[in-house]
Amino acid sequence: MPSSRLSRDGREDARLVRECREGDDRAFEALVRRYQDQVFGVAYRMVSDREEAMDIAQETFIKAYQGLHSFDARLPFRAWLLKIGTNSSIDHLRRRKRSREVRSDGYLSSGEWVAGPSNAGAPFDPPGPASEIPENVSVANETAEVVRGALDGLPEKYKAVMVLYHMEGLSYSEIGRVMGIPRNTAKTWGLRARSLLCEALEGVM
Repeated sequence: MPSSRLSRDGREDARLVRECREGDDRAFEALVRRYQDQVFGVAYRMVSDREEAMDIAQETFIKAYQGLHSFDARLPFRAWLLKIGTNSSIDHLRRRKRSREVRSDGYLSSGEWVAGPSNAGAPFDPPGPASEIPENVSVANETAEVVRGALDGLPEKYKAVMVLYHMEGLSYSEIGRVMGIPRNTAKTWGLRARSLLCEALEGVM
């Protein structure tokens, strides 16, 4: 996809990536500010734990910074970044499933991270308390708790499609780019995920 076919936001992202590659770390700070809420939102909806989601978001931006040299700026930066965040969330869920251990480490109290050996950093601002998080993130009632439990029971790849499609508003074509799968596969996984959710919620709601 040539850069001319990118959206206005995509062209702005490409400019910031180019400036970051030229040594301007403020450009990467701008990318962090632009996408930190969405990256955190995907991670939170995937792992259902605020502290773990913050760690995953931090990890996502570190990986993005360190891998920026390999990013094809003719392609959408947002899809590439969400691919890193989604894969990091899936890896986290798989590690959790294997270990079943409760994490005890906390998030850096400063709310900052340092990326890469160059010590180039960008601020990651943690979201506010649960009462300030949008309703799709803040699970505040029994019905939402039941739905979240059913969602947590899905295979990781199905859960990722549900989060990206229904909660983040991505199209199946965008999900395909994020997850590295054909559009039709993303759609099939979404349909299968909804079927499994309906089965899990049958008789409960």
